[in-house]
Amino acid sequence: MGSYSASVLLVVCGCVAVLAMQQLPPHARSGLAAKHPRFMQRPVLTQEKRTLDARLDHNDPNSPTFKLRYYVDKSKFKRGNPCFFSMGGEGPNNGIGSDYVTYLADIHKALVVSTEHRFYGESVPFNNFTVDNLKYLTSRQALADAAQLIETLNGTEFQCSKWIAFGGSYSGALSAWFRIKYDRIIDAALSSSGVVNAILNFTQFDVQVREAIGTDCATDLISIKTAFTNAVFQGGTASAAAKALFGISPDMADGDFAYMLADSAAMADQYGSKANLCNAIQGSANQPESIRMQTFANFTNTFWGQDFGPSCFYDSTCVKSDAKRWQPTARSWWWQKCYELAYWQVAPATQSLRMDLLTYEYHKQRCEFMFAPGIYPDTAATNNYYGGAQPNGSKIFFSDFSDDPWLQASVRKTLSPSMPYSLVQCDGCGHCMDLHYPSATDPSPLSASRKSFEQYLSQWLSE
Repeated sequence: MGSYSASVLLVVCGCVAVLAMQQLPPHARSGLAAKHPRFMQRPVLTQEKRTLDARLDHNDPNSPTFKLRYYVDKSKFKRGNPCFFSMGGEGPNNGIGSDYVTYLADIHKALVVSTEHRFYGESVPFNNFTVDNLKYLTSRQALADAAQLIETLNGTEFQCSKWIAFGGSYSGALSAWFRIKYDRIIDAALSSSGVVNAILNFTQFDVQVREAIGTDCATDLISIKTAFTNAVFQGGTASAAAKALFGISPDMADGDFAYMLADSAAMADQYGSKANLCNAIQGSANQPESIRMQTFANFTNTFWGQDFGPSCFYDSTCVKSDAKRWQPTARSWWWQKCYELAYWQVAPATQSLRMDLLTYEYHKQRCEFMFAPGIYPDTAATNNYYGGAQPNGSKIFFSDFSDDPWLQASVRKTLSPSMPYSLVQCDGCGHCMDLHYPSATDPSPLSASRKSFEQYLSQWLSE
């Protein structure tokens, strides 16, 4: 076993903001999955970078400032029309591409503003990822950045009738929280797959994946997990050989390796590709353990790409000390999980798809290992501040998708007449599915959900 058996905390929770709001995480873009039309780069509308002198600490009027990157698409905008604000998420933002937000902007002749989240891409304060500086990487500071940007733009040539926030996954939580905490600035919001409920011990994630992929596929996946578990606990050459199937060093912590395996399977379900996973591993339960492991490695390396397993994203030692590999997401995103948001994907007590190594204690130890002793996410405080699964707000449309394990961290129901909830139910309906540019081939439940949101949007714009 590795010298430090840590686990990573979660699948990347993101419809990452890179030219479009629905993208695969950076470490999963070198395989077949990235060639799916849903994830292929849409036409670029603008890559003309602008910067805001954002305060490092919005609670300190004397705080130093840093350059926060953002983009503006005014190609369809007519003065006095609405402005659509795309929340930055857990990744770099390199411009505005064609997606659902720009589709709606064409209809409403709206301005589109897309911001990069602090500590990602080119918006890293002083290029400093130390723990002392990372303490300014919080959702509250990010929302204050967005508010500062809108207030700045309101003082320019753009005169907007209303501001509407859009986001997916973590940025979907931000869009809802923006409306809740800054209702004087934001008039309404779309929260797609918005993970507003900061769950510490997130066993529901694994349960949802199992339910989505079905009994036969789950049986095959559990047999694969068992094979890798036996290899890891045998140690020595057996463990090293299992890791080598993915191009991973034998020194990688066993918990990190276990989570990479779980992530590969869970992401296939999360992003609407469970059929690819289940077809690839079909019949594994009847195969020798060596064949099970090779089959799953073939799927991972082909579907997500050769960079998936060895990426810094899963390697706790890399996140701790290999500064050259921290971008684009590794250190910043894990900090947010460890410091504020959690979603620790702990193995359920029974019928778990992931190794039993992935416990609460593993997650806790890993956060302290990567950052500092005592670093721990106060999810109770986060939920008390924003409202968790039952936020108190108005004019927020929440959308979720039936196969997506992240729906377990959403609101899960309509909260009020002005806070509707839409669960899109279809085979293969995955994370942030409504944020891609509409297509004639979209499932009818997705089209119906979009139509519902667009009716609310028109109503909220008219009020």
